[in-house]
Amino acid sequence: MWSNVISIDKSYDREIGYILKRLQSTKELSYAIEESQGRMWIYLASVCEKQDEVEEKLQGIFEVIFLSFLKLRFFLDKLRIRKMSHAKCALICSIVHFDREFESNVVSKVISGSLDYNIDGIMNFRLRSLSEGWQELADLANRLLDGCNSETDIYEIATFITGSEGKLNQLVLHHNSLRNLTCHKSVEVVDLFDSQEYNMLSAIIREKPSEILLEDCNFTAPMSATLKKIVRVIEK
Repeated sequence: MWSNVISIDKSYDREIGYILKRLQSTKELSYAIEESQGRMWIYLASVCEKQDEVEEKLQGIFEVIFLSFLKLRFFLDKLRIRKMSHAKCALICSIVHFDREFESNVVSKVISGSLDYNIDGIMNFRLRSLSEGWQELADLANRLLDGCNSETDIYEIATFITGSEGKLNQLVLHHNSLRNLTCHKSVEVVDLFDSQEYNMLSAIIREKPSEILLEDCNFTAPMSATLKKIVRVIEK
């Protein structure tokens, strides 16, 4: 029998909701929850024959937790942005998803070397090299933001960051279903924000799009304008 435990501070409510949602859809895995006033433990168990498969799925979950949820929390705290807008969301998401491939490898190595999955402990100690790099990026972004006089300037920073890694993939969005046609995969839209449009914007930027085909989408004017600023849009 394979077993392990996830522990996390209960203040990370959005992260906990995501973890539990993903665990519920993992058929090979059983889990039980224990709580104290400030902390949650999720005890995991599976048959040994499914260990590799389960650990691979957990790896995907933790990558989203560390490099989407917790990285977003970091930059929302560090960036001098008072009121969110679609333009500012595009900028934040371009920063959050920047250097994803390298950071995914770092997370994978750290997780594979961990005896258990202490989420905030891993973030605060074993992934400190990432957060130190994020601080440098936040300092740079704040200096650039200080020179912004309009949302057009914010879009320019966002497109500069996303463009620096290349625009690689063709996407199609049908209602709320996003697919990467280049990689032949469905794209997960993670509930990082309270706004569904912001969540979709994050998912699109994460895929490094060169072009997106919109089918039966009913976006607000700010969302439509933002997409056209960051990617070639084809409406069907």
